[in-house]
Parts: sequence; structure tokens; C-alpha cells
Amino acid sequence: MSTVEDQAAALRAEHGERWKIWYVPLALGGCTWCARIHSDDLRNVVHADTAEHLGEHIRLREEDLAADARLSEEAGRDVDGDD
Repeated sequence: MSTVEDQAAALRAEHGERWKIWYVPLALGGCTWCARIHSDDLRNVVHADTAEHLGEHIRLREEDLAADARLSEEAGRDVDGDD
């Protein structure tokens, strides 16, 4: 199993261009994994119990953001009459 730093580096390599990723060590061992979009100002922080779960949460959040962008784009075309 890789170290926490190795796991953090892997997540940053995969998602770090858009996401700030960090972990918070817990007093009784382990850590809490955290991420937010760089420009988000801590409004939507994602938390997880493992690096793997954080990667999954990021992937799901990216899917949601992409779907929201598509809906906004479609709504803009409907308002403009560009069906």
C-alpha cells in the first residue's frame, strides 16, 4: 500500500489542475481527504475517508458540473431562440 503522500501525489497528478487536494491527519490515526475547485473559495469542499473515495467524489462532482454546464448552455439557446 502506498503512503498518504503517494496517494495525495497521485490524486494531484490526476485532478490537481482544477482541484486543490489535501488531507487532514486524525488524532487516532488515518486522515480525512479533502478537495475543492481552485476558484471555489471553500464553498464546496468535498470530504472523504480514503483517497480512493475522494477520487470517486471528484469524478462524480465533475460529471455534475458538466451536466450543469450543458443544461445552462441549452437554456441559453432556448432563451435566444436558437433551437
